[in-house]
Amino acid sequence: MNKEIMMALVTIDHAACRRDGMCAAVCPMGLFDTDGAGFPVFRTGADQHCIACGHCIAVCPASAARHKALPLEDAPLMGEFPVISVPALHHLVRGRRSVREFRDEPVPEELVREVVETARWAPSAVNRQPVHWLVIRTPSEVRRLAGLAVDYLRQISRQEPRYAPLVDRWEQGKDPILRNAPHLVVVHAPDEWSWSTVDATIALTQFELAAVAGGIGTCWAGLLMRAANGHVPLREALGIPADHSVYGALMFGLPRYRYHRIPPRQAARVTWR
Repeated sequence: MNKEIMMALVTIDHAACRRDGMCAAVCPMGLFDTDGAGFPVFRTGADQHCIACGHCIAVCPASAARHKALPLEDAPLMGEFPVISVPALHHLVRGRRSVREFRDEPVPEELVREVVETARWAPSAVNRQPVHWLVIRTPSEVRRLAGLAVDYLRQISRQEPRYAPLVDRWEQGKDPILRNAPHLVVVHAPDEWSWSTVDATIALTQFELAAVAGGIGTCWAGLLMRAANGHVPLREALGIPADHSVYGALMFGLPRYRYHRIPPRQAARVTWR
């Protein structure tokens, strides 16, 4: 007879459980105990401390651990997947360039969706997953947003004169903000969450690497990011909620040019202990 112990969030199928202790070992919050027979026990009162990371169901080779918020039918088996070699990853990272010259044709929407799908699996503190994505595909809208950022730089250039040349370039018909990129991705997250900056940066970095792997050129849009958090018209144009801040932005598109060499970088500053 299949014996299960039902709990608020976790079900342990005793008939399938191998009593190997892996689910308890990988739980980042330490919410499992072990009973006298060696079976894992989800601790009484632990529901409110569970972050629904899914480690317990992911590690169990027998599918004996069940989580009410994470149904197994929504958690497919990993199966076999292509092995990404260290040299291949090294080459991808070293060959990545900040692209500021783009072709006129748009990036296919399906490819952008695949990149976002990859990026949404980025880790976040206690599995909060606070990142909200805004993808702007219309070049004219990207241009309008760049203009709003220039308006902000024009306002602050008296106190920060280093921005005046950028305003001059814009008035000369050039775009020093988003480089005439056809597309833009912006990430924003709640201000009340202490780790929004880190979580958003990790997610956007994962977006960038997936984009480069798909042949998309990217460049971090720091000027737009600053303006978005200081200029109300730009915030409103982006639709950023009042309790959110912009924590990152990337201009992107198909690269106009192909790079043929990998320029050197400084050696890593490492202290070994």
